[in-house]
Amino acid sequence: MDVVFINPGKSDPTSPTGGFWLEVSSFMQAAAEDLGIDLEIIYAERNHLVMVKEADEVLARKDLPDYLIVVNEKLAARKIIAKADEKGVKVFNLLLNFYGKQAEELGTPREKFKNWIGGLVPDNRWAGYHLVKALIKKAKEQGIAEKDVRLLPIAGDYATQATVLRDEGLAYARADYFNAEFFPEIHCLWRRDMAFELVTKFINRDPDVNVVWAANDPMALGAIMGIEKSGLVPGKDVLVGGINWDEPALEAIKNGSLALSIGGHFMTGGWGLVMLYDYHHGYDFIEKDGPIIRKRIFSVIDDKNVDLFLRKFGSRNWGKIDFRRFSKACNNSVRDYDFSVRALLDS
Repeated sequence: MDVVFINPGKSDPTSPTGGFWLEVSSFMQAAAEDLGIDLEIIYAERNHLVMVKEADEVLARKDLPDYLIVVNEKLAARKIIAKADEKGVKVFNLLLNFYGKQAEELGTPREKFKNWIGGLVPDNRWAGYHLVKALIKKAKEQGIAEKDVRLLPIAGDYATQATVLRDEGLAYARADYFNAEFFPEIHCLWRRDMAFELVTKFINRDPDVNVVWAANDPMALGAIMGIEKSGLVPGKDVLVGGINWDEPALEAIKNGSLALSIGGHFMTGGWGLVMLYDYHHGYDFIEKDGPIIRKRIFSVIDDKNVDLFLRKFGSRNWGKIDFRRFSKACNNSVRDYDFSVRALLDS
């Protein structure tokens, strides 16, 4: 079973956008090793044009893979799906879905493009909404009433689905927590350094900020640096929450400077391999809502469970996980896929 994953992220672990995509790869490699999958990962270095080019080169090979995993980064996956369909290579989309005109053109998997067999997509709206919910809950625990919350949202870029959907979750939270004050969001392009710079300027102008919602952990950590530079104490004067479960973020939760991180979605690739393994062995993953499987996947790590998570997976040794336990082909007791943090910790 040969699988190629076109990873849209950076291969450089020192990138200011953080190590999310490297973590996606690491988790996938652990799953592939457990399941006996020959996995090749190619990085597009945050360039959607390179992503299409790399996919074209894979599909021009004499020996084609059985499966190609793609991410709809900047809406670039449509061309890849069409070409793979022509070549008879089965395609699985990961993390991001298709919307609007692009969705109309593609239809649903297994219809217009027979070899586009489905995908696995985490609920980014849930992440955006529950990041607000969890932060306001933490604020109340510290004696800050909802009416006294002054929340600064830090978004990623202006166009990717992760930004749009997390912002939609943020908008739902604005409606539900209408007593709180939400400042206009600032965009920091997923970068720690930009968040540090802009948050420092914002707090110097509006020192009443007491909660920061950040769409990823690098920006949350940059915000913490900006808060400290402004003479305030993160975790006490200003509560900060992020998304990703990045290793430095979990350490920041332990030392109290970061209130929480919502994450688990970097595991989507590994769970996708479990589903492809099952499909390859006669256990189709299609559900009643179709072959695009939408699961929450995201969970909250805060001071209540960070020690347990770090005790089990602080080394980021995902090889500790028995991925065959999650597979329908390997485990007769699996009826519905459970990719929650509880199932992970229990494994």
